[in-house]
Amino acid sequence: MTKIILTDAKLKMLQNLWPEINALGEVKVAKNDEEDTLVKEAVNADLIITCYAVISRRVIEAGENLKAILKWGVGVDAIDIEAANENRLPVCHCPHYGSGTVADHAFAMMIALARKLVPLVNATKKKGWIWPNTSHEWAGTDLEGKTVGLVGFGRIAKKMAQRCTGFGMKIKAYDSMIKRPPADLQHVELTTLEDVLCNADFVSVHAVLNRGNEGIIGAKELALMKPTAFIINTARGALIQEEALINTLRQKRIAGAAIDVFDPEPIDASHPFYDLDNILITPHFAYYTIEADARLDRECYYSAKRILKNESLVNVKNGDALAALGEPVRWLPYGELPYNLD
Repeated sequence: MTKIILTDAKLKMLQNLWPEINALGEVKVAKNDEEDTLVKEAVNADLIITCYAVISRRVIEAGENLKAILKWGVGVDAIDIEAANENRLPVCHCPHYGSGTVADHAFAMMIALARKLVPLVNATKKKGWIWPNTSHEWAGTDLEGKTVGLVGFGRIAKKMAQRCTGFGMKIKAYDSMIKRPPADLQHVELTTLEDVLCNADFVSVHAVLNRGNEGIIGAKELALMKPTAFIINTARGALIQEEALINTLRQKRIAGAAIDVFDPEPIDASHPFYDLDNILITPHFAYYTIEADARLDRECYYSAKRILKNESLVNVKNGDALAALGEPVRWLPYGELPYNLD
């Protein structure tokens, strides 16, 4: 019988389509995400569906019957892609379900920073009515006319650019893989990382984490930012060097930050972020709305169904690498979605 292993038990993945996923085979949720546990579960498994759990070389090599690894979500940095390539194993993911959802969260964080919403709400609840004063303690800053700098210019960043455009903002973007903006975003200036950091009033990080860009924003890069600027990260925690960010915020060298992703996750109660008054933090919730959660389950289910029924795969993250190794192409062009998520 077909065997499907789910990691990350706390996330309750695919609960919106639990009867449907169980109809595809025997579904087992791993009792924990420790490597030894996943190695044992991978034996005789046809498919591993995962989110945050580390899918190591040992896990991949134990799964001799695996047809694919499927990420319930977008980022595949927890999966050993090199080992997957060597074992001719497709790694699929779900890039379509939540681009606008994550962009909404990043944009909401930007508004909250600009207007000091969280501290203002807390102060009003604690002190009562607050009046404007000559020190401008509670004065926010307008978004219209300001410059947002996007680090990475993929699906989510493009959605972020659309929202910023609607608010009359100027947009700069850095992405080493993209040479020109799409037709509907011709006003976006593609430029260098240094230019983005030096000139943006709001830096919003949307890059995909890989070995080449881990820690791409460190002390040197943060020092380029304006003292009035803010940085937002809804991509991956490891893109920003955490200690450098903490020191920058402690010394008030930038105006503030809003962070939804951390390295590692979850952070514990003693984390220095909790003691800083110029940072907003959310618990990796940028992707999480009722609608996006349902779309993610649908996208993951449809992909799992195609994998297990030996149909053409979709959104194979390592498709080019497998093709270069001589693996027969059994997947649709990356990004093509043969079904409607809504």
